[in-house]
Amino acid sequence: MSRQTRTRLLTAGVLLSVFGAGVLLGFAAETSLTPPPASASEAAPEGEVGSSEPEESRRTPMYEQVGPDSAQSVQIAALVQEHSARMDALNREFQENYDPRFRAIVRETREAIKRVFTPEQAARYQEIVEESDRRRAEEEAADPDDE
Repeated sequence: MSRQTRTRLLTAGVLLSVFGAGVLLGFAAETSLTPPPASASEAAPEGEVGSSEPEESRRTPMYEQVGPDSAQSVQIAALVQEHSARMDALNREFQENYDPRFRAIVRETREAIKRVFTPEQAARYQEIVEESDRRRAEEEAADPDDE
């Protein structure tokens, strides 16, 4: 196997690993994994008119659908809290180690794309990129827990 082929395979493997870690992080961060607040049982049923809770927070976690007793619920809440802390640590590690490299690749790709365009197209592309970045920054500022 040539060196170039090995390099490509290694690169593909690393990219798949990073993608897989992102998918796992997304699943783990899903709000359905967090235990409901103590007053959740008093909340209006999903779809009921007048319910002030957003639809996302009204979802019943899968483990609640099994009907755990109070002792099991306490154990589950502790497990979810422990694993959430581990996922937060992994997310911080990912942000520190991979996010700068990821952003550098995005910047390099954008610059390469701009070089393909005419000056007018490149200017329009830059406007679109800046608008997209602005919207993303606003969304992240509005929902800091999503990071």
